[in-house]
Amino acid sequence: MSVESVTYKDYSLCDPNFINGIELLEKGMISQANHCFEIAYEQVSYSDLHYSKYASFCGYSRVLSGDRGGLMLCREVVANEMYDADVYFNLAKSEWHFKNRKRTIESLLKGLEIDAAHPGIKGLCKTMSMRKRAVIGFLPRNNILNKTIGKLIRK
Repeated sequence: MSVESVTYKDYSLCDPNFINGIELLEKGMISQANHCFEIAYEQVSYSDLHYSKYASFCGYSRVLSGDRGGLMLCREVVANEMYDADVYFNLAKSEWHFKNRKRTIESLLKGLEIDAAHPGIKGLCKTMSMRKRAVIGFLPRNNILNKTIGKLIRK
């Protein structure tokens, strides 16, 4: 299953151009998807419910096209988002595209705070082999005390 296909639970309220963009992105037709996302993004006002979603996908598709401006758009959208984990997921994928592991992890962690069950975020965490912090930070991760306490706490 494609990562993009699990990011949306309900298409019914979204703009048809946006839905077409998702379908084109799943097929790997990035420039056409970008065009659809641009149209959907430009049609909505800043106060619209879907503004952040459309803008983040517009930014992500730009990133896939090689445009660093798309990354900046994703970062701007995340600054004002508090409810949609997909926006954080798109930022994380954009940061990962430009090999910025630290910011990718930060985006994923913030996205998990919003939706701990988000399948796309969980999948990317697994792909990146993200681990939780060591319980006792000043001891090495493989220290017996760290391992034992970690197992007890995280059960």
